[in-house]
Amino acid sequence: MPRDKREGRTRGKRGKKEKNDKEEVYDEGYENAESNEPVQPMVVDQDPNGYQQDSHNFERPRGYDPSQAFFGFIDADVQTYFKSVEQTLDEPPFETTQDQQLFVANVYTEVQDKELVLATDHSCSMVLEKLLKISSDFELRVFMDRLTGRYAELFTHRFASHVCQTLLTLGAASAEREARGESVPGPDEGAKESGDVGVLLSMEELVLSLCKELKPQLCSLISDPFASHVIRVLLYLLAGKRIDEDNDVKGQLRSKKSQKYRNTNNNKDIKLSTKASPTRVVPKSFTDMLHELTRELTEGLSETVIRTLAVHRVANPVLQLLLELQPETEDGQNARDMIIDRILWGIVSDESTQSNHDRDSWFETLLRDQVGSHLLEVILKTASPSVYNKIFVTYFRNRLAKLCHHPVANFVVQQLFVNARTTIQLELMVEEAVPGFADYLKFGKVGVIRSLVDACCNMKACEKQIVSGLADAFGTHSPTERKDFINCVIRMWTYQQWIHATDEEKGSLKKFHMQGALIIQTLMKLPEEHNTIVVSSFLAQPPAITYRWIFDATGSRVYESILSSPNANLKIKKKILRNLEDKYHEISMDKFGSHLMDQCWKVADIDMKAKIAQDLVNHEYDLSKNFFGKYILRNCNIDHFKRKREEWEEREKGIERKKDMFKDILGDTSMASTKAAQTAAGVNIPTNPNLGDLGFGDGVTQETKTSSKSGKKKKSLNDHSKSLLIDADTAEDAQEGMDDIDRVFKKKKKFASANTKEDAKDAAEENERATEKRKKAPKDLLNVLDAIDATNKSKSKKKKRSKDGDDEKKSSKKKRKFEA
Repeated sequence: MPRDKREGRTRGKRGKKEKNDKEEVYDEGYENAESNEPVQPMVVDQDPNGYQQDSHNFERPRGYDPSQAFFGFIDADVQTYFKSVEQTLDEPPFETTQDQQLFVANVYTEVQDKELVLATDHSCSMVLEKLLKISSDFELRVFMDRLTGRYAELFTHRFASHVCQTLLTLGAASAEREARGESVPGPDEGAKESGDVGVLLSMEELVLSLCKELKPQLCSLISDPFASHVIRVLLYLLAGKRIDEDNDVKGQLRSKKSQKYRNTNNNKDIKLSTKASPTRVVPKSFTDMLHELTRELTEGLSETVIRTLAVHRVANPVLQLLLELQPETEDGQNARDMIIDRILWGIVSDESTQSNHDRDSWFETLLRDQVGSHLLEVILKTASPSVYNKIFVTYFRNRLAKLCHHPVANFVVQQLFVNARTTIQLELMVEEAVPGFADYLKFGKVGVIRSLVDACCNMKACEKQIVSGLADAFGTHSPTERKDFINCVIRMWTYQQWIHATDEEKGSLKKFHMQGALIIQTLMKLPEEHNTIVVSSFLAQPPAITYRWIFDATGSRVYESILSSPNANLKIKKKILRNLEDKYHEISMDKFGSHLMDQCWKVADIDMKAKIAQDLVNHEYDLSKNFFGKYILRNCNIDHFKRKREEWEEREKGIERKKDMFKDILGDTSMASTKAAQTAAGVNIPTNPNLGDLGFGDGVTQETKTSSKSGKKKKSLNDHSKSLLIDADTAEDAQEGMDDIDRVFKKKKKFASANTKEDAKDAAEENERATEKRKKAPKDLLNVLDAIDATNKSKSKKKKRSKDGDDEKKSSKKKRKFEA
């Protein structure tokens, strides 16, 4: 209840007016700040630059703030022109690229010498952003050159900061093209111009000039609500990281309001390709400038200022980025430790074993602060092993049980678990945290449980203690109780909650907990002796119950994790697939079930694939009309199954044989037994061999040949030239593996077919290098490769003999005809 109502008082008109003034905010959506501040009243009788104005003829622009930079007013004609430009940009795309280029060039001609005024205007700045996104590299450089000398004022401006952020985002791609030598020069570029204009700088030089201009004011800019986001984009650019604002989950690049507005009104960015690299090619000068800015923010500031920035809502994300964006080199790690040393009161440089009271108090503040705790999470992630161990021993050892219950500190503890450096550290954490699993579950700190399970899975240690601790925490002690282990974990309920729940609650899929599903998926990555508790509980459930999980976003992932686990028994997978017989067509037509269908096809043997294919054929019409079903028909190659079933079966059998043969190399999990293939070949293939040690290079792309003969029944296990047709998930990996193997065999062919001396010399050198690499390979796999090579040689000799025999027969026939 408000204080006024509790005390029986009412707010007067003056109070209501002041309250409304405080709640006044800027225009909804177009906001780059972390907080909303009221528009300050403007002095009507005085110009912002200090000159007296006529109060009757003065009209302030929309959203004007006298505390920000002011570069003049926009004429009504220019505003009208920009409205027409915006309409043209929002309409369907231009018919040709030349029309678009001509239109953009004309607009830049009209706005020449007005860039600063337009960038600080509310409506025109949004049009400028749209215009920049379709501009060429040359036009971006010209526009950026016009802003030089005013960046500090523009970065802190409410509207101009958005224009600068868009300009830097596009400038990152332009700088990469320059570094690659792919940038297209502008008209008459390179020729020295007369007068005061000079030569247009490159994007690299413009960015470096911008950084030097901002360097003295960097401390104040990172704490400014408008400039902070632009500085973050600048750090991304210098570090060579790709700026992906669409997947900006943490809000590092844009505030929530700015992102919302961008998605609804001004989102015409070029979509990043899913195959795009997360890094960009940048010149070395950008890396050097990043180091300079890092030193400016660490050595150039006092410890008091740095600690203030560490808990500042706006500046804190910039410090996080400085830690994350450092290069993965020794110099980069030294830079990280230097930043950590300044933030944590000399924890890196202090070699004494005595405790520092000031540092301890400051660490406890960061640990429990809603803003500072985020920075502490990044410190644990990026610190060197020695610094991490010092932090763990000094501030977390023997305190984990208490910190796991704290509403803020428990998130830092989760990062401590996930980023454990050694198994000894993890064992100490498990020993201290596992007994409290029941309490964490009771009070809703399930993230702590999941993070510790993930850490054990990543480090491959303490699996037994984790599984035992989970069983005790959920109350599943006896074998009968453990039959419902998966039901308890997926809902994050204890066994007592499960048995006392109603049938409606037990059957509700809405009770599924995301953290519980993640725990089950991680448990299925553990060795077979540790994931048995999950598999046994899953098989103990009625098939009708688990079948409903397939059509739920959470339940389908649990179902899929059991089928895709490399540590699950093959008989168990077959049993699961048998339970789904005659239901595959229904699964294929579901949004979530279609993903599970791909996994079922991936692990099924030839007999089960035939049953699945027949079920899909029986409902082909319905599947072809369904959005998801038609992709399943294509992935399973149902057309081929209907027309040439024998050929389809031969091809699938060949796929299985090749999966078994190269299972460890391709990382595939097929249902056929690998041991049987190894016994047939008479060798033992080593586990997880290194492709580099085996003499395989980066791979030469080569199209595999498909066999057109359907009547041939016998196919060699060592025939590497046949097509490797695997589903979409493993096709790329399989192709790379087969191309590497083909390359080994082609090296000798290249040596034999060299006609000139130079070609023979190059082929000989390649052959020698391949031989040296193959000497390092394990003997067992070399036996397999030699057997394959010998098989190919014998086949080529037989073909050559048959060809020579045919030629002799033809020549004898011609001779007889001639003599006759």
